[in-house]
Amino acid sequence: MTNLSSRQSPRLSDAIALVTGATAYIGRAIALELARRGARVVVSGRNADAGRSVVAEIEAAGGHAEFAGADLADRMAVKALVEGIVSRHGRLDVLAASGAGASSDSLAFKLFMDMSGDDFDTYIRSHWLARAHVIQAAAAAMRAQGRGKIVAIGTDAGRVATVGESFIGGATGGMMQMCRVLARELGRDGIRINAVAMSYIADAEPRWGGASPALAGHERGMLQQLKKRMLFPVHCDDIARAVAFFAGPESDAITGQTLSVNGGLSTPG
Repeated sequence: MTNLSSRQSPRLSDAIALVTGATAYIGRAIALELARRGARVVVSGRNADAGRSVVAEIEAAGGHAEFAGADLADRMAVKALVEGIVSRHGRLDVLAASGAGASSDSLAFKLFMDMSGDDFDTYIRSHWLARAHVIQAAAAAMRAQGRGKIVAIGTDAGRVATVGESFIGGATGGMMQMCRVLARELGRDGIRINAVAMSYIADAEPRWGGASPALAGHERGMLQQLKKRMLFPVHCDDIARAVAFFAGPESDAITGQTLSVNGGLSTPG
């Protein structure tokens, strides 16, 4: 008879895991959770001091980690990041593609008619291309070894129509559809790819700027309304555990899916 009280989270048994956008909030929580489950985590981001702090936190808890900086918007820098990991460790087993979508230089709620062409480009780069660059680089490494797990983190605006998020949602929706297609393309190489979507995160401070004037005064109110509509609070650790599920062996039969961790705010099909 199984002793349920003795069951532990599935181990990642020294898997080499890259977590982008791992210097704070959701990315940091993912890095900590994967390390707790036994992965050797490469913490990546643009802020080296913050990244090394996350590494120190992991090591203090008995885990293994290192920092490797890269700008997710720079395709060649991301390619070099992954090639460096393979050179040092011989392989890359897990990619958690987070970051860029809520960094300090990202745009927030903006009405479509208020956007410029540069705004279009910014949204697409931060919510789609920042994922595409690292997914392509990681997939190249994983194809060579015949296996791998990729988890892309995005926003529920890619699944649910939200005023002020036409391009945040549009770019994320494109990223999620890309992942569904890649599940078919890369599955033959033993690579699984899934996405985790979220809405308001209680312990992740929004870091956006540049909202539309019509929305700027209501931005905090919009976030408060999201909180009121949620049935349950969601924290960074909740996103991290969902990512760890997709990264671990218990999800081996799952690919091409998007899991919304949104506290019941919406129930997209």
